[in-house]
Amino acid sequence: MTTTISIYEAIGRNLGDVLAKGTPTGATGTTFDSSSMIFPLSNQLKGKTAYFFEGVGSGQARTITAFDPANNRSTVDPQFDTVPSASSRFLIFDHFDMEDYENAMNRAMGMIRLKHLDEKVATMELVATQYEYPVPSGFELVSLLRLVPSGWNDYSSSDDVNRIFELPPRYWRIEPNPLGTYIIVIDPRKISLDDFDEQWVHVIGQAKPDFGSASIPEALQEYIINYASMLLASIRISENQEWRAKVNVFKQLTQEMEPYIYSRRYGRSVG
Repeated sequence: MTTTISIYEAIGRNLGDVLAKGTPTGATGTTFDSSSMIFPLSNQLKGKTAYFFEGVGSGQARTITAFDPANNRSTVDPQFDTVPSASSRFLIFDHFDMEDYENAMNRAMGMIRLKHLDEKVATMELVATQYEYPVPSGFELVSLLRLVPSGWNDYSSSDDVNRIFELPPRYWRIEPNPLGTYIIVIDPRKISLDDFDEQWVHVIGQAKPDFGSASIPEALQEYIINYASMLLASIRISENQEWRAKVNVFKQLTQEMEPYIYSRRYGRSVG
C-alpha cells in the first residue's frame, strides 16, 4: 500500500465512506456507466464525488448531479476533460470530498515529520587541503563521519583508516554559511587530513521521511490512515454518537502507534 489512492481508500473504508469502486462500462462527456454502481434510488449518488484515479482520464474528480438506476448511469458536472474508458478506475465517497482526504493525509504526514526521522547515509570525498564540506542534502542531524577503507570493505588494508575508523564529533562541527546552507567543518587543530587525501567518508545521520519515495514503511502507512481517519471523523463529530465513537477509536489507535513511529534524535543538528 504505497499509492496515495490506496491510502485514501483505506481511510474511506475505516469510516464506511466508500460507496462504490469500479471501472466504467461506458462513458460520454457528461456521463459514465458502471455495474459497480448498483443503487435502487435515483437520489442515492446525487451530490457525491467520483474520483478517477487510474487509466484514461486519471486525476479527474466530478460531482454526480443525477443517477439513473436502470442503467447504472451517473451524470457529472463539469463535463470530463478526458472521457474515461474501460481502463479507468474510480472511487465514489459518501461523506467527504477528495479535498478533505488530501488535507487529512497531509496533516497526518506533517505530524509524522515532527515525530519520525529516517536513518540516512551519504558519501563525500576528503581532500587534504579542504576542511569545509557541504552537508549532504536532506540531513536533519549528522551523527558520524565514518571513513570508508580502500576497496570499501577491508579496513585493515589501510593503516590510517584502521586506526581512525571514525572522525569523532570532537573533530568536527556543523556551521551555517553565507549561502543559507550548512557545512561540516573539520577542525585542523585536532586532525590533519594529509593522510586521508581522496579518502571517502560515510556521512551518517537522520532525515525527515520522504513521502515521495516508492515505499513507505508499514508502520507509517498505518499511522497516516488512522490519524487521517480521526481527523475526518472529527469534522462530523457533532452529528451523532457514531462519529464521536470513531474519533475516539482512531485517536486511541494513533496514540498506541506513536512508540513505533517516534525516533530518538541523535547527532548534531543541521539548522
